[in-house]
Amino acid sequence: MGVLFGIVSALAPSALTLFIGGICRKIGWLRVEADSSLRIITIRIFYPCFFFYHLVGNKEIILKSHLIYVVSTGFVCICLGFTCAFLVAKLFRIDSQSIRSFVFSTGIFNYGYFAFPVAAAIFGEQLIPKIILFNLGVEAAIWSVGVWFLSSCKFRLYGLFNPPIVAIILAVLVREIGGVKLIPPFLWEIISVLSSCAIPVGLLLIGGNFADLLRNFKLSEGVKIEFSAIMVRLFLLPLLFFLGVIYCPIPEGMDWLKKILIIQGSMPAGIFALVIVKHYGQEGTVALQCILASMVVCLITTPVWLYFGVKLLP
Repeated sequence: MGVLFGIVSALAPSALTLFIGGICRKIGWLRVEADSSLRIITIRIFYPCFFFYHLVGNKEIILKSHLIYVVSTGFVCICLGFTCAFLVAKLFRIDSQSIRSFVFSTGIFNYGYFAFPVAAAIFGEQLIPKIILFNLGVEAAIWSVGVWFLSSCKFRLYGLFNPPIVAIILAVLVREIGGVKLIPPFLWEIISVLSSCAIPVGLLLIGGNFADLLRNFKLSEGVKIEFSAIMVRLFLLPLLFFLGVIYCPIPEGMDWLKKILIIQGSMPAGIFALVIVKHYGQEGTVALQCILASMVVCLITTPVWLYFGVKLLP
């Protein structure tokens, strides 16, 4: 019971920060006019600093073979999500106009805003740099396979070189040639301060956007979209991730990858998927239905999956 309470306590700050963002929007403290600027600053400054700070500041040595393996695992996990979502969409006969949005939104787990604080609370801060490397593979899959499917083969290579990915690659290079000692103390302090803004500002912004979207939200016909998304994101994929933890061969010295799979497999749908879906001209309503359904139901499923996941570990 103590483990379950600890997991719920770990999830509470992220959920409450989202709620506060929604309240701030309602009472006019977080205005729509500020969204664009906050989003750009978060993606281009706060998040890259967050990645750079945790990767360069991490003193644990990560072998090159481990780096390749964990990045590849992140890529495969997203592709597995897309595949399962596509198969379920066909099984439940989701119409052709909605299937791209459904597959993209449901196939992506919330690998950042929720995963980082929850992982730190349950397994400790030392897991954060490893999740960032895992997420490098996640980002590569989203901006290659995901965008290719979402946009009818209009994939562009430059999508792989967004600020977060560039920050991760730069951080890995800096680690290799000397690490923190190469960076002036005042500059490292600035990076530290900016990195601490990434998660709270991002969650507040998302909470505000959710408050806007909920005003005109409607359930799909027969609740088919929502039910299918819940089945894929909160039941089928967590089960596959956990089977991977039990049965997949993991190289010696990489037991921490099991913790990453447990955390990421328990997450709801990725919130930022809504932005990408709308950017590529697909059904934003479908994406919202998938994301909101998984966000609501995950309040029950995520603590349960995490509880059993922690019990799986030695």
